[in-house]
Amino acid sequence: MKLSQTAIERPVLTLMAFTALVVFGLVAYGTLGMALYPDVDMPMVTATVTYEGASPTTVETEVTEVLEEALSTISGIKSMRSDTSEGVSQVFLEFELQRDIDIAAQDVRDKISGIQNELPADADAPVVEKFDPDAAPILGIVLAGDASICELTRVADDQVKPRIEGVSGVGGVQLSGDREREIRIWLRVGDLRAHNLSAQDVVDALREGNVEFPGGRVETGRQELVVKTRGRFATPEGFRRLVVARRDNRPIRLEQVAYVEDGLEDERSLARLNGQPAVALSVRQQSGANMVGVAREVKAQLDGLRESLGDRYELLVVQDNSSFVESSVAEAQGELVRGAGLAVLVILLFLRSLRGSLVAAVTIPATIIATYAFLLAMGFTLNTMTLLALTISVGMIIDDSIVVLENTWRHMQEGKTRVQAAVAAMDEIGFAVIATSLSIAAVFVPVAFMDGIIGQFFYEFGMTVTFAVLVSTVIALFLSPMLCSRLLKVGAGNGWLYRVSERLLTAVESAYGRTLGFALRRRLLVLAASFALFVGSMMLLPLIGKEFTPAADEGQFQVQVEAPVGSSIQQTSRIAAEVEKVIAGLPAIKDIYTTVGGQYDGQTTVANVMVKMVAREERTVSQAAAMKMARAGLSRFGHMRISVDPIARIGGGGMRSAPVQYNLRGDDLAELNRIAETLVRQMKDTPGFVDVNTTSQSGKPEISVSIDRDRASDLGVNVEDLGRTISQLVGGQQVSTFETSGENIDVRVRLVGADRQDSRAIETLPVRSGSGELTDLRTLASVESTFGPVNIERQGRRRQVTVLANLQDDKPLGQAVADVQAMVGQIGLPPDVAGVFTGTADSMAESFASILFALALAVLLTYMVLAAQFESFLHPLTIMFSLPLSIGGAFGGLYLTGRTLNIFSMIGMVMLMGLVTKNAILLVDYTNLLRRRGVGREDALRQAGPTRLRPILMTALSTIAGMTPIALGLGDGAESRAPMGACVVGGMVTSTLLTLIVIPVVYSLADQCWEGGKSLIVRLTPKGRAEPAAPQQTDADINEEPAPRSHERPLSLPVATARPDDLLDRQPGAQAI
Repeated sequence: MKLSQTAIERPVLTLMAFTALVVFGLVAYGTLGMALYPDVDMPMVTATVTYEGASPTTVETEVTEVLEEALSTISGIKSMRSDTSEGVSQVFLEFELQRDIDIAAQDVRDKISGIQNELPADADAPVVEKFDPDAAPILGIVLAGDASICELTRVADDQVKPRIEGVSGVGGVQLSGDREREIRIWLRVGDLRAHNLSAQDVVDALREGNVEFPGGRVETGRQELVVKTRGRFATPEGFRRLVVARRDNRPIRLEQVAYVEDGLEDERSLARLNGQPAVALSVRQQSGANMVGVAREVKAQLDGLRESLGDRYELLVVQDNSSFVESSVAEAQGELVRGAGLAVLVILLFLRSLRGSLVAAVTIPATIIATYAFLLAMGFTLNTMTLLALTISVGMIIDDSIVVLENTWRHMQEGKTRVQAAVAAMDEIGFAVIATSLSIAAVFVPVAFMDGIIGQFFYEFGMTVTFAVLVSTVIALFLSPMLCSRLLKVGAGNGWLYRVSERLLTAVESAYGRTLGFALRRRLLVLAASFALFVGSMMLLPLIGKEFTPAADEGQFQVQVEAPVGSSIQQTSRIAAEVEKVIAGLPAIKDIYTTVGGQYDGQTTVANVMVKMVAREERTVSQAAAMKMARAGLSRFGHMRISVDPIARIGGGGMRSAPVQYNLRGDDLAELNRIAETLVRQMKDTPGFVDVNTTSQSGKPEISVSIDRDRASDLGVNVEDLGRTISQLVGGQQVSTFETSGENIDVRVRLVGADRQDSRAIETLPVRSGSGELTDLRTLASVESTFGPVNIERQGRRRQVTVLANLQDDKPLGQAVADVQAMVGQIGLPPDVAGVFTGTADSMAESFASILFALALAVLLTYMVLAAQFESFLHPLTIMFSLPLSIGGAFGGLYLTGRTLNIFSMIGMVMLMGLVTKNAILLVDYTNLLRRRGVGREDALRQAGPTRLRPILMTALSTIAGMTPIALGLGDGAESRAPMGACVVGGMVTSTLLTLIVIPVVYSLADQCWEGGKSLIVRLTPKGRAEPAAPQQTDADINEEPAPRSHERPLSLPVATARPDDLLDRQPGAQAI
């Protein structure tokens, strides 16, 4: 090739060009972000409406259904789900992937603005947000110390939070366990009635008596003065003396009808670290920010804060998702280096020359470093998928350089100089190198462009592998021949290492030649045996578990606790404390960090216990084992809903994440609950299912106030005013503010606790009628104690109950899905109830379908590339017979290592499509070359096998060596990479061994059938048919070699793209390098 010759003739230019590429890669590496997985755009929009104080059924009727009706008309919606709880309605809209999420979010805002007047007047303005997969906190920080909660809250809010929010990349900081100072005015119903006052009278007095108005400007000569009307109270005592009304010219002060307290706001959340009260801060990164970099900078700010706060306060990081990401990426980089080292060692053992090994080995660091520049240009990060792509590429990117090296060495054995040999080698195999790389790229391009979320997940993987292979091709075409022309040297080959290794390799070639001869004599037996072996390996499939992704050992997990319905936050806290005691008794536990309440819907019955384990190298208990022990210890809390879960990597979605999620959809909530409870009981009795619960809860105590509209109208009482009064007194209302030391403190009015908890006291609430007289609430409404749902879940505008379960004892997700389907079949669903899997099970089914399509497309593209390369429709089929042989080995590798069939192992199978055909190409290509030289079919096969054995073993073993560190599954984050490594190693081992025997047999049989078919056509051709006149011979024709006999012809036209080692006979006595 001309370009390769230019690179050889201008070594400095070539070296500088590739040095520049490496420099760009090194610069890019320093700026690449780190993440556990690639960024995935999830086209989801959330609409949230807060309707404080309203029951779930009221919110569903007046808010959720109104929103769903309006939003359902937006185009491009894939699914619509809502979650309604006390005072909160959330609608989750998932759009098709091709829908622009910004336009979709604006469409949602436009639709909501059009029905704003249909929502309750007291409801807050709807909040529309795009779903952010980065919403899960990356850091959990706890502030503790010898101070009150109020003081801790002030320090956290005024000093810690602003410092963290100032870090670039921080998206937000949320406090838990904090309690702000508040002026609390507790109204007494009896005293209000005694003084002929309503709650609204008190509220109006507070608003009018604690104000400050600007009075304008006054000009006095040279000065302009600002006039202020100061009417605000200077001390909390001023509120007590506030005159709220006058009766018989006597003032009625606030302290006569209410208690005034300078205290703290209601305790709706609390936090503890190892049992001690604290204030927690959850740090969330901005979308697309570098998690590791943001966390590192936040922790640096905490070091400065510790110095400024002194010894009185303790500032600890109790949850750090970035540490697992950082260690996982470091481990993946280590596997990359170890794999490259093993691949180079394989080359050295075969070539037995440091110079030759250097020429081939330089491809690995040059390709990988150059690929870093590609990652930066594409906006990728250093994550599990991109590093996995680089690691599995090690064995492939070195192959082309090995081809160039071997062909150059042969020409040097013929007596050419290094430069002449390099030029001649590239003239022969330049286009073959390009064709081989295209066949590899043809496999990975479909992976990069799979549909759905899984396609986005593997896009970076497929593109990285493709680019790495293309870069290695460029290196093989330009840098490798230049290095060969400068570094290669023919040696005497009489060292002891050479003699021992050559003797061993010669013995292997001799044994293989005898085995191949036997196989060609017993072709049908070999074919039947290979088919039986393939069928036998398929029988392993039911024994291999199926799951979406393997669980990782991150050294941390969480226990979610739901106290009985109606429990106060204090009761939930006491239950959580008992859970903490159980967790503290487990081995390898470092910290226990608990938050109670603080949910988006204000639930006080929910607690979250975060458990941090000691470092992986310091413990003998895995995270999975610790979680199993935790479940066993918490089994005594059977009357409560407790689940032990891994830490969520993706925030949002509004639901607990669980491997098994089965949705029951219908209109009758009671019927859905009945079916769900039956299914829950059966799942709890089935081994492997743990933490089985439903998303629906009933039995929450409520005080229901039913207004008599006719009676209210007769008395001149507005229904809206009546509802607002009840909300003010029972739920509480912020009516004013109190300023002190530059701080605004809320002033809240509410009934005293005794009156709020007594339905009889609520019945006697004073309400002012239209005539100005006071009347009891019971004259306008009926008050009764009832029970209602805690939350109402809807899907597709129908009510829904979801059954959730975790898995234990290595129960595969695929088996769990089958078990649940069998249980549902036994229960029998009514016609108006639908059941469907969602969550991880649904993602697994969708992902497997996408990968199978990519696998089929990879096979098709491989066939097309091979057909173009061999200029034949039949040869690719012979070569691709090695594909099923590799699939059986892949299943064997998964079974022997105890790995599962998941998205990573299935991508490994797709990868095998491009790897295993290379061995068959070497055999078939060289066999065709020998037959073109006049060698018979059987003799060509017997000669091609042993001749091609060494390069086949070299390329296969280098790939296996590169994947071995991955297959071992050691270190952080290895759980996801190991299945792919086991799959590829198993497939390469079996396909390499069987290809050397089976492919020659298939070739022989196919050629015999081909020739037999042609002979049959000749016999069926009518004998009277005139033969075309023979063309007149020319001098050139006379000098041509005679064509081979028909039975010796190859299956196709002459190969246009042979590999370098195939174009020359092995020279007798030639020394390997």
